[in-house]
Amino acid sequence: MSRPPKDPPPFPTRPFGLLLVEGGDEEKLCKAIAGLNVWGGLICWNARGRLNIPELAGLAARDPSFGYARSVGVLLDMEDDPVKALALIQEVLAALSVTTPFEHGVFVPGAAPKVGVFLSPDGQQTGSIDALCKQAVQNPALASCVDTLVVCAGQPHTTQARGMKGWLDAYLAMQPEPLRLHQALDGSKVFDLNHAAFDPLRAFLQAL
Repeated sequence: MSRPPKDPPPFPTRPFGLLLVEGGDEEKLCKAIAGLNVWGGLICWNARGRLNIPELAGLAARDPSFGYARSVGVLLDMEDDPVKALALIQEVLAALSVTTPFEHGVFVPGAAPKVGVFLSPDGQQTGSIDALCKQAVQNPALASCVDTLVVCAGQPHTTQARGMKGWLDAYLAMQPEPLRLHQALDGSKVFDLNHAAFDPLRAFLQAL
């Protein structure tokens, strides 16, 4: 069960981009790849659970300073069920009074503010930001070892999303200091943050 979102940071009374994310890992990744200049112009609200994102979007839309938002970006993982993910996106868009059909990574033109949704990893495949991070790991020898472990274990995960999360957890556990994903994104050298795998999400954040 997802926890209710904490009191989000207040909106400034100046133009800003609003980013809604489902959890701390997503927030850390966006901060890491956006760059200081881009991130400095954004307000990030963490829903603390994907099912809380529509509620958070509605809370934002009712805020007296929401009119200062030039754009709203939503980062949501596809996970294992595209149908459920798309239904959740429709709830978010409805909370933001957007009626234009959803298109991955594209901001709706003409909306005030403009609204866009990035469905990770790429808008089509099941999975999450874990899939992007896997492509950007810095130690190919260790990555090969984890591949061997997964084969040896008999491919234990029943879905692509779970398998990717399990792979990344194993990779991070074999660092000199075992890490969680949010720790690995916080100033470490585990990932190549300039990797092309992050480029579509980076462009989405820059468009905010």
